[in-house]
Amino acid sequence: MKEQPRGRNWTINGTAQSTGGHFQKVTVRGEARVTGDIECEQLKVMGTLDVQGNLNTGAAKIMGTVDVAGNASGEDVSLMGEMNVAGDCNAESFKCRGAFVISGLLNAGNIEVVLHGYSRAKEIGGDKISVKPQSRFFSGGTRRLTVDTIEGDDINLAYTTARVVRGNRVEIGPGCEVEHIEYRSVLRVSDAAKVLEKTQL
Repeated sequence: MKEQPRGRNWTINGTAQSTGGHFQKVTVRGEARVTGDIECEQLKVMGTLDVQGNLNTGAAKIMGTVDVAGNASGEDVSLMGEMNVAGDCNAESFKCRGAFVISGLLNAGNIEVVLHGYSRAKEIGGDKISVKPQSRFFSGGTRRLTVDTIEGDDINLAYTTARVVRGNRVEIGPGCEVEHIEYRSVLRVSDAAKVLEKTQL
């Protein structure tokens, strides 16, 4: 079934396909495929959404799976399922209690990641960045964030593997493996973390 509504709600309970466009509210409970770019004010995914182009949304609540072949952007992104982005992901607020793979840059003013699975990004940038396990009794396993570079003002990490971490206030918690840290004012490193080099800027 092909649908191409514009400027109104699009609700998918079964299987549907669209060429994209602008919608007010998109709700996916089944399987939806968008062959172009899609823009919406609100996005709620409890099933599967496959976007062949770019995704631009306001408030997004993802409890299912979202795949984006281009770039993704949003104001308030709440991820409790899985998100895979081939390009960059930009948001005002990015809160994750699921898992993600972002091939480019994850950039948001506030980034909160509670590890529920394996997540990966090429780069992460933001004002405040927090990565922690879902429980303080958590001991590692496959729940880990892997990233090349993390840059922000206030950074608090746990169970994160990174090549470079650069920030003003940096706290490296248990389970972290970091090659190089560059910090300006404060650095705290857990005894249960591995850090090869530290440089104060």
